[in-house]
Amino acid sequence: MEATEVKDMIDEAVEREHVKEKGSKTSTAIYISVLAAVLSVVSVMGSNASKEMMASAIEASDTFAYYQAKTQRQVSLRLAADQLELLTDGMPDAIRSKAEAKIAEYRKNADRADSPTEDNNRQSLIAKARDAEHRRDHAAAQDPYFDFAEALLQIAIVLASVFVITDMALILLASRILGAVGVLLALDGITQWIPLPFL
Repeated sequence: MEATEVKDMIDEAVEREHVKEKGSKTSTAIYISVLAAVLSVVSVMGSNASKEMMASAIEASDTFAYYQAKTQRQVSLRLAADQLELLTDGMPDAIRSKAEAKIAEYRKNADRADSPTEDNNRQSLIAKARDAEHRRDHAAAQDPYFDFAEALLQIAIVLASVFVITDMALILLASRILGAVGVLLALDGITQWIPLPFL
């Protein structure tokens, strides 16, 4: 074997190794880009879950407060009607008829709070408040999944970046495992199919 043949063989081996290394780095760069894109989506979902949790908590609180105000008004009107009714005994007929008209008006207004024809009757307010509580609780259940998914995806990106420098396959494997777990946690956060006891 001549020196030129040996040199050509060495050059081919070096070029093959260079192409292999370049392909490995390219695929890792694509992998990191995909992880970063998934991380941004998970981050937005986590942010939306937090906003939904806060907005629904405020809505539930406001609706319960409105329900309580309606209830207090209803009780006050009924008490006023009862007191006025007690006072009608012994009143002259002209005043009694005015008092009875006022009593009827108070009772009618008190009954309107429970009327199904009213837009904001007490039953509909309770239903709205419970719905807001349900949305708040659902968003609160989703939020930790997205938080942990974000953390795992960030660690996966860091490990993949370390792999590009060190070329240690174990680091890339750890990155892929953490990335997969992060994606699964995000999907479970969306669907809530498998409630995890520690979240």
